[in-house]
Amino acid sequence: MKTRSFFSLVAVLCTRMAFVLACTIMLNSKLQAQSPVPFTLNNNSAYPDANVYVAVVGIINDNYVWIDPKTGAVNLMSVANNTVPGPVINGNQGPGGNGRYANCFARLSEIPNKTISIPAIKGCRMLISFNSQLFLYFFGASGAPSGYAAPDLANPTDPNQGIRFETIEIANAPNGLWTNTTRVDHYQYPMGLEVWGNGGFYQKVGEFIPHNQILSLWQSTAPAEFAACYDAANGIIKFPSKTSAFKPGGPQANYFNAYVDAIWSKYRNGNLVFNAGDAGTFNGRVSGDAFIFTRSSDGQVGTISRKPTNTEVMEGSGVMATGSDLDKVVQAQICAAINRHAIDLNLPTGATQDLATAAKYYQTAPYNWYCKFWHRSDISLQSLTYSFCYDDVFNYSSTINSSSPIRATVTIGGFAGTTPSGPVTAYKDCNYGGYAVSLGQGTYTLSQLNALGIQNDDISSLRISAGYKVTLYKHDNFGGAALTLTADDNCLVDNGWNDSTSSLKVEPNSASFSTVIQAEDYSFMSGIDVEPTTDAGGGQNVGWIDAGDWMSYPVTIPANGTYRIDYRVASPNANTSLRLEKDAGATQLGSVTIPNTGGWQNWTTVSHTVNLPAGSYDIGIATTTGGFNLNYLTITSVSGARLAPQIAAVPKADAPTVTLSPNPVREQLQLRGNEKVYLISIYDINGRAIMTVKKPGNIIPVSSLTPGVYIVVLKQQDGSRQSIKIIKQ
Repeated sequence: MKTRSFFSLVAVLCTRMAFVLACTIMLNSKLQAQSPVPFTLNNNSAYPDANVYVAVVGIINDNYVWIDPKTGAVNLMSVANNTVPGPVINGNQGPGGNGRYANCFARLSEIPNKTISIPAIKGCRMLISFNSQLFLYFFGASGAPSGYAAPDLANPTDPNQGIRFETIEIANAPNGLWTNTTRVDHYQYPMGLEVWGNGGFYQKVGEFIPHNQILSLWQSTAPAEFAACYDAANGIIKFPSKTSAFKPGGPQANYFNAYVDAIWSKYRNGNLVFNAGDAGTFNGRVSGDAFIFTRSSDGQVGTISRKPTNTEVMEGSGVMATGSDLDKVVQAQICAAINRHAIDLNLPTGATQDLATAAKYYQTAPYNWYCKFWHRSDISLQSLTYSFCYDDVFNYSSTINSSSPIRATVTIGGFAGTTPSGPVTAYKDCNYGGYAVSLGQGTYTLSQLNALGIQNDDISSLRISAGYKVTLYKHDNFGGAALTLTADDNCLVDNGWNDSTSSLKVEPNSASFSTVIQAEDYSFMSGIDVEPTTDAGGGQNVGWIDAGDWMSYPVTIPANGTYRIDYRVASPNANTSLRLEKDAGATQLGSVTIPNTGGWQNWTTVSHTVNLPAGSYDIGIATTTGGFNLNYLTITSVSGARLAPQIAAVPKADAPTVTLSPNPVREQLQLRGNEKVYLISIYDINGRAIMTVKKPGNIIPVSSLTPGVYIVVLKQQDGSRQSIKIIKQ
């Protein structure tokens, strides 16, 4: 989230955040009654709890508020809150003229159960600082002036200079919880974020390597243009536009100008066509200095009023954040495409541009290298992060949205080294407070539970890892009445099991699946060879992989679903990648970027998630770049991940049959039996929504789709669904 300069007012906090949809809903109405969501802070940092400071600020019913971390009380912001003396740098006494700032922070050690209840709120920021509180200034809850003055790293007299801090952005809205980590302004310390929700919902985002390793990777890989983003004195990395190099007059002040000029020039004489997913397909042309786009479905117009400046491109500000809602849709799409260098100027005008495929991002200069860095799969889980304001375009941000949230955990310091000692944790408190005892796989009698510090009436809640189940028994011989739990967030107080459990068993859930495939165990291959590996465990790896080479492996997948594929790779090269295929390459399952690991035997793991059908078949690994070694791959079932929707539902027996033709298709699909179809959604092979058509007619235009395999889901008025695979030529 971008902030204004220090001592300026903080206005609408929810613009261009991960939870922009939630904020949009709430901007014109009062907050509805939403259930509070407990946010637990897990300290995985190098700082003791007494040196970690936490504050929560936001907006409730159009008033600026702060939440007391120690009590959960919601308070209106007031000038009277400014009682804490702060640093005075070069005579800067702050907005109050007395060097006093808001008393809104608490030490982590002072927060009961390290948990803060977040009520219905918008524009909310959880601020976490180290060794000192931050020095915010409260102007008031409403009227003018109102809000608060936030830290500004570009202001040398800001009292927050030299204080390390991080931010979690939150909206608890009528359409659910929206929350994310952010790198939009800077990186100061690794952070992790997890959300649990009803229906087995679970998602996890954040960094998973240590702070010093992140800084080392930046220093060893950053190109000269972005080197100044690293602030060695404070051990942080600043967003490019926050540095003097990218500001007006700096050596990189015109970094994107030539690319923007070329885009504006090319499309004066022809149309730029792109698909914005659910927002529709747009055709645009430059007239004067304005880029004017028309939506194909309804003729509505979205405009970028003039050519953006370098700062406006990087920050999504100015002409990239003004006008009507449709203007802002277009501006977000084009701003994201410029930062990612996704607009291909080699394509003829009128050709539909593919702006949604991550494999095409950050490949051709100029692009925002800062953003590319944070999307590295060896830094950020699933390569998801909020590295610039429009990173949520096509869902590449670290946004987590749960429509029915139960709780969230913020891991300060990120997930490095946080592998739990056991798959199950028993708690005394259904809010996961109090003591916790980790349980490994096995059986536990009452006496064994007592020895671990668990009395039979102490087990009030159980946290269960994916792939495991717990069976609780009312008799000590593991017999009699039993309760089996296979998902997280099981509070036992309400059903009486907490005061009668005599024994329990922790075991793998038979529904889980994981298999390791050694790279040298291929059935068929082209162009590769094997060699001894120095990776842990020894053996061989596949090497001499050149562009166009491939290997195939037999697999048996137990059930349709989402699977995580982990590849153990090494490469001394940049910009290498592999793709996963089936059906001899006819079906593209997904691709993953391989980082420069520093050598042919310097190993790391990269991952992605894919949808795999049940059955026995061959999968293939292919590459258009080559230049890497592969030791093994692991296929693991994913439980509760917010990925592809379930698109393989069988329609009800009495549902009318709907057909699509032709298949394969080039220009348009003909829909037969569409009388009761109210919604059509088209997904790519990775489960990403590409197109949605409400109340469709009997013709569906698909010329904008790139060639490949897609799943068309037809939803009917009676609730039935039908899934049809199509091939776009």
